[in-house]
Amino acid sequence: MKDLAEMLEDELSEAVEVKNPKSLHRYITLLTGGYVEQDVHERRYSELSSSLREMLASMKEGFRRMDDRFESLQKQMDERFEASNQRFEDMNHRFDDINRRFDDVNSRFDRQHKLISLGFTALALILTAFNLAIILG
Repeated sequence: MKDLAEMLEDELSEAVEVKNPKSLHRYITLLTGGYVEQDVHERRYSELSSSLREMLASMKEGFRRMDDRFESLQKQMDERFEASNQRFEDMNHRFDDINRRFDDVNSRFDRQHKLISLGFTALALILTAFNLAIILG
């Protein structure tokens, strides 16, 4: 932009008669000052917007990595829960086996109880018959 100011000053001094070169210089400086500042602002704006783009890209990448990490953690937790569920299912099978054993023992006990009851009943009948035979006989 300084080149523009010098170029305008040279062109204007050749185009018209300049009575005060310092006044012409101040005029050109005032005229182009807004352009120079605008150029600086545009450069700063473009730098800022490129920095913002980089920051947004970095944030998106960070969020993507966080999502990947959460998915990985979720998968690990699912695998752990599945392993725990499998262990509980194994325990359930063991308890079912133990219940079957207790049922078997219980049914054997019931049969033995019935057999002993029948034996005592038979013995009581035999003793009663024997006592009756002794009394009648």
